[in-house]
Amino acid sequence: MADKMRKEPEPVRSWTWPHYRMVQFCLPRLLKLLGGFEVSGLENVPATGGAIIAANHTSHLDPPTVGVAMPRRTYYFAKKELFQVPVFGWIIRKCYAFPVDREGTDRIAIRNAVKILKAGELLTLFPEGGRSPDGSVQEGTPGVAFIAKQAGVPIIPCALKSVDRVLPRGAWYLHRGRVAVRFGAPIEVGTFATQNSGKSVLNATVDAVMASIRQMRTELYESAGELPPEAMKTAQVAASDDGKMSSELPRDTELTKDR
Repeated sequence: MADKMRKEPEPVRSWTWPHYRMVQFCLPRLLKLLGGFEVSGLENVPATGGAIIAANHTSHLDPPTVGVAMPRRTYYFAKKELFQVPVFGWIIRKCYAFPVDREGTDRIAIRNAVKILKAGELLTLFPEGGRSPDGSVQEGTPGVAFIAKQAGVPIIPCALKSVDRVLPRGAWYLHRGRVAVRFGAPIEVGTFATQNSGKSVLNATVDAVMASIRQMRTELYESAGELPPEAMKTAQVAASDDGKMSSELPRDTELTKDR
């Protein structure tokens, strides 16, 4: 019975735990002090009813950042190991996280997710399945589209910028950085039901979600006068290729001189 209770999400109630509201109040102000916190596209988040917030993932700080960017509360998936940590497991459960086994298909977690969405709540998911190793947006998995289809709710793409600068991999404290969050237009799984692209409906849906996230992230970086990680990666590859080519030039030059 105790194990079953640990797998259950926090019950859907008409009120929200005070410490969740406290985080919603404090974290945006802390992020502003650290460099800035900008939120746009809130008109795309429904004021009522269930919906999935699908965001890119680069930092452990991503879930609370999404949560404080919206006036509504949101539930989250969190890896089951976190709930085994004394005190911390209780805290994140009361902050509306519930466990998921990332090894294979966790039917209990999916069932809980659908139940929450049908009850009219928001659920934040990270379609990439884990944090990006280089900051770029990775391919999404169709699980987010499957849950949306089962619950009959839209998916709201969410682009996060520079959260990994504030809390990089392996860091134990917050750094300076200007964080931006943008919510995109809702995407319905049913929109892709009549497509003849050769892809399954679920794959086509998640591809559209990830494309929206990439586009919004590019816009956020460009408006800040910065290169997105994808562009920086491309530039680094190009520079590496140029370096390889230039390393061959002296040999050719010497041959020319001998002639």
